[in-house]
Amino acid sequence: MRLLISIMLMFAGVILHAGEYYIPEVGRSVKPHMKVVQSEQRNGYECRYVEFDVEKGERISAYLLVPDGASRRSSKPAVVMLHDHGARFDIGKEKLVRPMMSMLPDGSEDHIARSAQQWIDKNFDGVYFADSLASLGYVVLVSDALYWGERSSADAHRWSELSYGQFGDDKDAARARKQEIKRLKNVVYEGQCDVYDSLQRDGVIWAEKMLRDDVASVRLLASLPYVDKDNIGAFGFSMGAHRCWMLAAFCPEVKCGVALSWMTTLDRSEEMKASDYSMAVMPMRERMDFGDIGMFLVPKPMLFLNGESDHLFPKENVQEAFRKLNSYYDASGSDALRTEFFPGGHHCGKDVQRIIVDYLNDNIGW
Repeated sequence: MRLLISIMLMFAGVILHAGEYYIPEVGRSVKPHMKVVQSEQRNGYECRYVEFDVEKGERISAYLLVPDGASRRSSKPAVVMLHDHGARFDIGKEKLVRPMMSMLPDGSEDHIARSAQQWIDKNFDGVYFADSLASLGYVVLVSDALYWGERSSADAHRWSELSYGQFGDDKDAARARKQEIKRLKNVVYEGQCDVYDSLQRDGVIWAEKMLRDDVASVRLLASLPYVDKDNIGAFGFSMGAHRCWMLAAFCPEVKCGVALSWMTTLDRSEEMKASDYSMAVMPMRERMDFGDIGMFLVPKPMLFLNGESDHLFPKENVQEAFRKLNSYYDASGSDALRTEFFPGGHHCGKDVQRIIVDYLNDNIGW
């Protein structure tokens, strides 16, 4: 056990003090100062469009879903939900929460709503998963990661408008629009490199920036009087899963996490090219593989799920990463880790959602 602790401290120095990168005490210096901009009643819960501070001088927007009856005397468990990458940048929080139409930018209401619905139909069997959890009694917070949704570029929103707007094109106009959609998609996708380089010039890793924002989200939840501060969980799909296990590792307020469809080995990750910019923690990768995050997670309850036929995360790579994760929990004598495969691919269908809900209920719910 003493050897395990020594190894953990050694790697902690790598990640938290590597060069100019420094992650400890993430988010502690900034109070959230949340403002409710608008709200609407839904079936068993209220959807609130809020703004809050994530860094000094930086505020972002989010959807906060609050179950009916939540109060100081009747606090509820909470989940911070973390959206995916998906090479779809026009939407972020709308990948998990049904959009509040009145809060979408003027002129974008229809195509953003259609973009979100298409994403939900494709990846979540038509279920807005955050709304589903809120209807079960969880307080849920979902924000946009940097470069997605309201924090994305004008080109991303133009791409969305051309892709999901309604046009009465003739054949030539339709062909031109299709070419422009392809051009804009490439511009936005390649723009990830510019974001990464810009942050690097300020001594910040993009993944660290996302971690800071996600920690701020958790601490916002912990500050709310109607949230049970001892029962805050995290869930993420795809890139959101990467965010989830980073968050669970470095944010003590997170009691448990569910990471769906993002765990692999370094050699597989290196094949993912530009989609990896927002998740590249290079000081960590120089000395560790992804499964080594287990040394920072143990003994926290975690559920890692992956599809048997996931084309992005092949089973053999995931199995190797799972073995490494389990080795840290086994060495500590903890049985709080679950690593499982399910039939299917890179998808969060209704069957998988039921597994996740059951897990959250067992660990932070009722």
